Amino acid sequence: MNYRLPDATEKSAYVERKFDEIAQQYDRFNDLITFGLHRYWKRFVARQVGLRDGERCLDLCCGTGDIARAVQRQHPGAEIIGLDFAKEMLDLAEQRTASGITYVRGDAMALPFPDAHFDAVTVGYGLRNVPDLQGALAEVHRVLKPGGTLVSLDVGKVRMPVVDALSRFFFFKVVPKIGELLMPGQEMFTYLPESSRAYPDQETLRRILLESGFCNVLIEDFVFGASTVHVAYRPITT
Repeated sequence: MNYRLPDATEKSAYVERKFDEIAQQYDRFNDLITFGLHRYWKRFVARQVGLRDGERCLDLCCGTGDIARAVQRQHPGAEIIGLDFAKEMLDLAEQRTASGITYVRGDAMALPFPDAHFDAVTVGYGLRNVPDLQGALAEVHRVLKPGGTLVSLDVGKVRMPVVDALSRFFFFKVVPKIGELLMPGQEMFTYLPESSRAYPDQETLRRILLESGFCNVLIEDFVFGASTVHVAYRPITT
């Protein structure tokens, strides 16, 4: 398949449409390509937010609500909102959530919340899909309270050459085949690995976060860096 990534002007509409198309198979796909490890990584994300009762967490690009529900289990007294612009994903999230989480359809580039509204923002495999990374981070920074926490889980870059070669073979050759078996002809399963090519490596994203006004950026790698978590904070004072 000759695949072309959407450019910045096409990306939002493309990602919204394609995530709607794969919603029913998305979690199964993630289970297969990570051997179920993505669920552990999402629980790790939830542990980083450190919410107290009554505090607010936004799960950005929430998809089917895995991280939102993990945050709820870790912090049952917190107020949790999941936001995504893919309606089919949100429908599944609502079906799988008993109560206590509010789901909102919205755009990560223009969050429908006031300034300094959230104590934490989580995002799983979402920043890679925005048309403007710095613009999305500016919105996250805006809605976080001073001292608030951003926790992002996404793909990373493997630093060990031999492991990197194996990781690339799996990600770019095997992963699309798994997607093809689940939904024949669905190009979104090719987009997902291809979109990682332009996504910044761990240290570059750390620098971008610092340039975007965050501080104390921490990095936690999984599977030699194939997946990675960044924890960053909005400074208490500017």
